[in-house]
Amino acid sequence: MAIVNVGIGFLLMLSGRPAYWIFTGTMAFLLGNFVVAQMNLFSTETNNLILSLLFAVFGILLAFLFRRWTARVAAFFAGGFLVYYLPEALRSSADWATPVLFVVGGLIALVITILVFDFGLMVVSALTAVTLVLREVRIGSIDQGAMFLILIVFSLITQYLVMQYARPSPD
Repeated sequence: MAIVNVGIGFLLMLSGRPAYWIFTGTMAFLLGNFVVAQMNLFSTETNNLILSLLFAVFGILLAFLFRRWTARVAAFFAGGFLVYYLPEALRSSADWATPVLFVVGGLIALVITILVFDFGLMVVSALTAVTLVLREVRIGSIDQGAMFLILIVFSLITQYLVMQYARPSPD
């Protein structure tokens, strides 16, 4: 499952805001992962992956139906996800994380995407993508904090450039 999380993280790092259905699908995938882990439905990793992918497909379909509002709901889950897993990605302890802080983190991400959708979704998706990648990958002697900053800057610049490239020129 680690290779899937890293692959999804890099995909999200490149196109979180320009293709926000990818962001929504990623958050639905992570929600599916959580549900499968809590319910302990299947004994094999493959069956868990298939159920998580079904969640992702459902999230993508919702993104096409409800557009920005689905992305905002996904941002709520991303904010909560970051409360629990960002400290782990930075090699710290997240013992202080509670369901109340999950909701607070989710509400902060939701408000940011309501106020400034483009920039807010770029930041939330970049943070989520980098967290997914750094949870699974340890890169030699490079400090996790430095790698976090490098990947965040890379993700934000890439998303901005892809978003600008997709807009038609005024000519």
